[in-house]
Amino acid sequence: MFKTLVFHEIRPKEEIDLGMRPVIVKNGYVDQLPLPLFNSVSSFEKEMTYLVESGYHFLTLAEVKAFFYEKKSLPEKSVLITFDDCFQSMKTYAYPIIKKLEIPVTVFVATGWIFEETSEYSGKVSKALSFKELDEMSDYFTYANHTHDYHERRGIEASKLMWEDKENVVQDLEKCNEWVKEKDVFAYPFGLYDAENVSLLKDNGFTLAFTTKQGVTTRETNPLEIERTVIPFTMTLDEFKELMTY
Repeated sequence: MFKTLVFHEIRPKEEIDLGMRPVIVKNGYVDQLPLPLFNSVSSFEKEMTYLVESGYHFLTLAEVKAFFYEKKSLPEKSVLITFDDCFQSMKTYAYPIIKKLEIPVTVFVATGWIFEETSEYSGKVSKALSFKELDEMSDYFTYANHTHDYHERRGIEASKLMWEDKENVVQDLEKCNEWVKEKDVFAYPFGLYDAENVSLLKDNGFTLAFTTKQGVTTRETNPLEIERTVIPFTMTLDEFKELMTY
């Protein structure tokens, strides 16, 4: 069994205290990232350091696939670290910590959000990175499918993945796969999906897909509905340690 953790924005506490900010992405999608999806730089470093010093095994996607499809066992304390959306703070604040601690990370990329040109970091917006910047972090970050232009939502109940025709969804997934390395691994945008989405992924060769439902992944878990736990900036280190006791 293992747990999967998901992060979005890693920011200094003083930036988080400024509240929600606009999302700025290449395809022009308009939204704001909810504050529970932010984590502070200090908390993130303490959490990752705790995992390293406590002997946790950091999983790769190859190991997760082998767990499900080859019935291979995993080390007792296994964890998969993931990021969604590729905001500037991932490079500015998270990547240096990941590199220092030598942690493999899976990143889900909505390729339609990613810019061609690099721009200066801004604490006032949640702006996506450039493809060049993502390439520069590929020593520790492995990139997987998060749709191309389908990272959109209607409130908190539906994502574009759920209301578009199947043919259009498949074309969008294929577009994202033109860039990402892991072409059979997916994360549901906003964690919003339905049974038809799960079937579509299976029919199109996807082997792993990640939700935002909290829990522990076991052999009984559907590999196209793997649990992921969001780690917010309000979580104390003691609470994090308790979460990771399973």
